[in-house]
Amino acid sequence: MALKPLMTIQTQTHMQTLVPIAIARKFSAAALTLALGGLLAACGGGGGGDASGPTIDPAQLKGRWVTAAGVAPATTAVVVPEANGTASAWLLAQDASRLVKLVVRSDSSANGKSYALGQANATGQAVTGQVNAALAASPKTIAFTGLNTGTLTQSDALATPAVQTEVQGNWSATLGGNAQTVQWSLAATGSMTGSSTTGCSYTGNVAAMASTAAYSVSFNESCADGSKTAFSGVGTLNVAKNGLTVVVTSADETRGTAVFFAK
Repeated sequence: MALKPLMTIQTQTHMQTLVPIAIARKFSAAALTLALGGLLAACGGGGGGDASGPTIDPAQLKGRWVTAAGVAPATTAVVVPEANGTASAWLLAQDASRLVKLVVRSDSSANGKSYALGQANATGQAVTGQVNAALAASPKTIAFTGLNTGTLTQSDALATPAVQTEVQGNWSATLGGNAQTVQWSLAATGSMTGSSTTGCSYTGNVAAMASTAAYSVSFNESCADGSKTAFSGVGTLNVAKNGLTVVVTSADETRGTAVFFAK
């Protein structure tokens, strides 16, 4: 039973996470495909990247980055280092129009998928670009070629390691004008179980990252229509620790998802 396309959830007080969240379709195709993103105009393959530039250390891009006031659509990016030497960048437009997830490499190339979440049957479209970083500046800035957000400024280095127990408890997200609800229960170990009123169930894990103020999220979704989908991504808490934003993509990257949970 699919969620209704593109339902805005809540917007106030949670810019400390990723920004306001919206939902399109279901978690897989059935319960929670949500809105993330910034608009990458450039298109290309999803491989190693056609664009390359100066050698960089992707780990140095870690942090939360925001567009300047007056830029439309306003966008927030969260960048987290990966064990293989790359970094994952998640970009979310505050109007919940689009999700972009990028893999940033040491040659400055950035490849990934863009998700137009206002479209009921939207799937990820390949995008290719390049990151330009001014890390010696104060404040630090980054920009992506082909990205209509312009320059993004670092608002948080995400340097403080996440605390596992801070996500422990029961979380819920109300969707579609209170018509639909997703509930997750997180144990002290990070294990997660959950369900939705659209007939889907969730099992997975939300684990604190060792050196970053973010959480690694992975879970499986099983829905009443028989669909089963694996998702992985990141989660961030707001300052008050009562709002959890989760951004993920399916294993095949055909679907991008974000959801705002509250305790």
